[in-house]
Amino acid sequence: MWMRKDRQDNSKGEALGLGLAALLLTVVLPQTAAADGYQSNNAARVNATIRPCFGMLLDAQLRSCGGQRHYRNDGRYYGYRGNRYDAVIDCDRASPGYVERVADSIRSGGVLYLKAKNRSCVASLDIKRSITIVGQGYGPQQIPVLVAPTGQNCLRISPQADKVILKDVYFSSPRGEEAACVEGAGGELTIQNSQIRYQGNNAAVHQSGGRLNLIEATHVIAKTRSVAVAVNNAALYAENSEIATTAGGLYAVLAGDSSILGVSVQQLADWHGFERGDGAVGLDIRLDSAGSILTMNDMKVLYFAEGIHLDGAGEALLSHTLISRSDHGVQSSLNRTRIIENTIISREIGINVDRGTAFIGRNKIANVRTAGILASSRGEVRAVDNQVDPNGAGCPTLKWGAIDPSERTCTPWYKGSEFDVPGDAEDQYLFDQYWPRVNVASAEGPKAYTALNSGNPAKP
Repeated sequence: MWMRKDRQDNSKGEALGLGLAALLLTVVLPQTAAADGYQSNNAARVNATIRPCFGMLLDAQLRSCGGQRHYRNDGRYYGYRGNRYDAVIDCDRASPGYVERVADSIRSGGVLYLKAKNRSCVASLDIKRSITIVGQGYGPQQIPVLVAPTGQNCLRISPQADKVILKDVYFSSPRGEEAACVEGAGGELTIQNSQIRYQGNNAAVHQSGGRLNLIEATHVIAKTRSVAVAVNNAALYAENSEIATTAGGLYAVLAGDSSILGVSVQQLADWHGFERGDGAVGLDIRLDSAGSILTMNDMKVLYFAEGIHLDGAGEALLSHTLISRSDHGVQSSLNRTRIIENTIISREIGINVDRGTAFIGRNKIANVRTAGILASSRGEVRAVDNQVDPNGAGCPTLKWGAIDPSERTCTPWYKGSEFDVPGDAEDQYLFDQYWPRVNVASAEGPKAYTALNSGNPAKP
């Protein structure tokens, strides 16, 4: 009985213990379960936050990882990243090297916004993916959103980047030396409503292969010893844009069909009268394929020794274009050229057909002293309804090579201007004076714009 009683006592104790345990479970387990659920949800939340940023742990304060901004050790805000595809950089506060790191981390198809109000981003970007770079200006007194270091590119685009778009940007390369400001290779480069300002020995924009688009009031302004824009073995589409240069304007070896519409090309007055500026060509274009067609319409080509030089195996149309203040207006060596309804004001020869067949109609050619329309033994001219206004009477005593005196018109040297004075024309500018008005994005956001009157004029 003692054993039995003991067992009974134990069973009562066990029952009491079980009851207490049940009571504790009733009170504690819901709290514990709630705590576990909170921890699980929190873990999921942390997991979802960290995973998109994997591989960027050195720069953990990303917008996609909580929308937090970046701060320096001293607490100053210097910029912020967006999500995996978009990023915004405040150049006023961006630290050295930060722009390069952010540009390298953006996925293909992303957008990089550069904002500059008081200070430009100083960087040389190496673009390996298809991205869009958008500049956000602050009114007419905007500063460059990106300035290239001495002897480096503003932008280098590798062949892996199929499509790169520069929109509303103002890039500057004040000491480019042998490096172009924007250099593309293989893909399609679009420069839209932007300004590229360059000083150096190379081209401001250099595209090799692929396609180059200059559109919507893009300005390329170059103080260079070569050309402002160089295109090698690529297609070209230029519309409503401008090239201003101290030497050559555009050099292009074009593959496939290309168009140049509403483009102004002018030589700046910095080196007029110097050997460095002599013999410059506004548009020096070669077509590689016999099946290529180049369309040029509604252009202005001003102040070059030779306005337009066409060479190669394809065909070209030049129409409704003004070529002024040149020695030779148009020189063509293409298989077939159509030169229709242009105004050409040249000192020596208006249109020179060196090779191939040229269809020349309804052009106004003025101020020539040698010939309005001239064809060599390899060239053929078919002309109709052209007006030629020579400069003065003929000068039979002057030597003009193999051209017969009866076929030329000229003016004596003592009656005509034989050299240019830099800036002697009312609308001709020096490099440091030339600041074209452009459409700029406002500080309110990348989609807000302020349209300014076009034209040049002096820097505000």
